[in-house]
Amino acid sequence: MELVEVVDEQNRAVRVAPRDEIRRDNLAHRATYILVRRSDGRVVVQRRTLCKDFCPGMLDACCGGVVSAGEQYDESALRELAEELGVQGVPLHGFGTFYSRSDLYHVWGGLYLCTYDGELTLQAEEVESIEELTLEQIAARAGEFTPDSLIAIAELRRRGAFTQLKE
Repeated sequence: MELVEVVDEQNRAVRVAPRDEIRRDNLAHRATYILVRRSDGRVVVQRRTLCKDFCPGMLDACCGGVVSAGEQYDESALRELAEELGVQGVPLHGFGTFYSRSDLYHVWGGLYLCTYDGELTLQAEEVESIEELTLEQIAARAGEFTPDSLIAIAELRRRGAFTQLKE
């Protein structure tokens, strides 16, 4: 059973709860969002497996996931990147946190960006396949994407993360 910290609207931990309770009751929690880009600016996009507890089968523009109880954002981001895509030893550039809430999620997200041109090793339980898309292509197919990953892209853009990329 995975334990997750429930947080308040100021991102302060208020208690620990099982992950299934977090999802069932849409409780505020922490998650990481790592946009993995290739040197040419394309983004590594994941097709989520159908067994995922959040947005199964949808495209996800970010690697990442729920921050476990006692874990820090940076630690979670590195763990998720290694688990989902097999990417290790790559510098992550942090862009702070954002708060977002909907009927599907209630999250304080840690934003990261990394550039990686190597091979990927997909975690079969979570990642069905990958595509490499430009930010423009992602925007054109927005209805296929997890809503929180689109918010993460908007936040990264707002914070100047893509100033070096051709959009």
